[in-house]
Amino acid sequence: MLGYLSLMDIQIFDTDSLRLKIKKTALAVDPKTKITKFDAEAILVMDKSFDPSRVNEHRVIIEGPGEYELSGLKVSGIKSDGDTVYGLSSDSVDILVAKASSLEKLSAEKLGDYKIVIINADSDLNQTLITAMEPSVVILYGEKKKEGAKLLGKEDAPSSSKISISEDKLPEELEIMLLG
Repeated sequence: MLGYLSLMDIQIFDTDSLRLKIKKTALAVDPKTKITKFDAEAILVMDKSFDPSRVNEHRVIIEGPGEYELSGLKVSGIKSDGDTVYGLSSDSVDILVAKASSLEKLSAEKLGDYKIVIINADSDLNQTLITAMEPSVVILYGEKKKEGAKLLGKEDAPSSSKISISEDKLPEELEIMLLG
């Protein structure tokens, strides 16, 4: 294969708003009023104070448990008390998008394994739960991202406003990255 296949691009707009591009599908995660408008096919809602007007041309707003499909990307909303965490499945790679406070309420058995875990560190992380998912990459953003990286043993985790991950370059050992 020539070059590399970009599995996913993640861009942060403020402390809580993300744009995920997985293969050819763009998702907005918790767009807030103060961010620049951008294009995405769908909005994933983990925080009820989202602003759908910040996302151009979205076809669907996903807020809550259930099974969804967008351009070949499977999205599973997993109920966690009053919150939702999202499992995304693209070909051979499973991705989890969640708030740390929502993960607290779930068991490792209910979650399963994910190669890429994206967490809004809005509260302290549950290290045991994260390592039980056996991820290759953990991406942290939000208020307590640095504390979360330290807890996972990576005090000097690199920080960036955009991260690209390719399917053929997933690390063998756990890699921690920070967004923001």
